[in-house]
Amino acid sequence: MSGHWHYVDGVLAESTIDNGDGTGTHTTYNADGSVAEVEELTGLPVVEVTPDPLHQLAQAIVDAETLDDVKPAAQAILTDGDQ
Repeated sequence: MSGHWHYVDGVLAESTIDNGDGTGTHTTYNADGSVAEVEELTGLPVVEVTPDPLHQLAQAIVDAETLDDVKPAAQAILTDGDQ
């Protein structure tokens, strides 16, 4: 998920939120900060994210029940699955 916020004179004027799945919302705000309009967005680009090996390794460590479970997971992640 990502977003963009636009301020005018220090007051939030509009925001766009991209859910990462091709959908999102664009919201405009009144000067007092209340919502003026919400537009549902579709057809946004979906970008494939390459997994970060360090994040995958950290998750494997968290998911492991024993240290013996970590080694094969780490080898698979660090060698990109090549054995």
